[in-house]
Amino acid sequence: MIITTEDFSDSFFSKFKILPGVKSSVVIPVKDEESYILKTLDSFANQKNLSGKPIDFKEFEILVLANNCSDQSVSIIKKFQIENPHINIYLEEVTLLPNQANIGFVRRKLMDCACARLIKNGGGIILTTDGDTMVAPDWIAQTQLEINSGAEVVGGRILLYPNELESLDEFTLSHHLKDEKYQLLIAELEGHIINYNFDPVPRHHQHFNGSFAITTGCYVKSGGVPVVDHLEDCAFFDRLRMIDAKIRHSHQVTVHTSARWVGRTEIGLSYQLNIWKNLGTKVENCYVECADSIVHRLTEKRSLKDIWDLKGHITKVEFKQLIQQTIPEFFINDEIFDLFNTSIYFGEWYEKVTAFNQKRSAYKFPDVPIDIAIRDLQIRLKEYSNHDFVQTSIR
Repeated sequence: MIITTEDFSDSFFSKFKILPGVKSSVVIPVKDEESYILKTLDSFANQKNLSGKPIDFKEFEILVLANNCSDQSVSIIKKFQIENPHINIYLEEVTLLPNQANIGFVRRKLMDCACARLIKNGGGIILTTDGDTMVAPDWIAQTQLEINSGAEVVGGRILLYPNELESLDEFTLSHHLKDEKYQLLIAELEGHIINYNFDPVPRHHQHFNGSFAITTGCYVKSGGVPVVDHLEDCAFFDRLRMIDAKIRHSHQVTVHTSARWVGRTEIGLSYQLNIWKNLGTKVENCYVECADSIVHRLTEKRSLKDIWDLKGHITKVEFKQLIQQTIPEFFINDEIFDLFNTSIYFGEWYEKVTAFNQKRSAYKFPDVPIDIAIRDLQIRLKEYSNHDFVQTSIR
């Protein structure tokens, strides 16, 4: 059947009523994943609680949307359903119109549906992964632990399947590992400088749909996944930062995913791997933001957050004095103070004032080769840490 936008609603998957004890809803979009989907589903059949005992399968459900499949994915899923009757897994098979057959549309509708279903049970946790991804045995339990510890959103650590990681050519692997190290160093440095109480070090940089979870309350508050064709996880993360969502980047929540060259989206991990493959030995072309720029940006954000915490208790004069003292180069005027008073969330205000300043700033830190950036970030991180930094994130 052909599904149009109007056909999607809160009643999507309505022929499968949510069971009373379900607290978590896992959504998985699938398109031609016959090589991986069984591995994905099997990882849910082996979910354990934090004590290592089998999880209560009555507490979660899995919603699989198989869209525009031309391989054996649907047959594999149906067979899995028959062989695992104790798992609440529901399948919808659809053919989408060309303007809807994109991951942004599918993921948004799946998460909307999961939210609507969970609200019927008083709320819960929406989790999402991909059809080529295998979640860890304690993926659900560790996610629940992070939520119970105060997080509203959980980004899990996404690793490549070891055998596929080893099969990457020398230069693609080198670029991938360097990028991972660079991003992880930034994440660790951010944790030390800004010191989020809900996202302490050790932490990582990933908040992507291979391993992502959000409470229904936060999902409703955010307005849901933005309308985009791809990179919907990045767009959603930006929206969540704007409302000061408590986002945890947890190393305890882990998945493994494929390293295939040909992806299902125009932009994504496979797209990036292909860029690195084509880059080959041309490492000199890999320029990134330098350590000084990163430290400056994060320190500025921390200073602005400290000032934000004084909202309602300082005058315009005091506001301007504080910014001049802590961020001398920061441009301020009455408009920035008005935004300070009218913005509901720090993320909202921060986005506006930094964009305003970037337009007026004539100076920009020059980008540097990634090897230099990594070296400098390691040095800066030791300055902010009370111990020698150990790169535990690469594994």
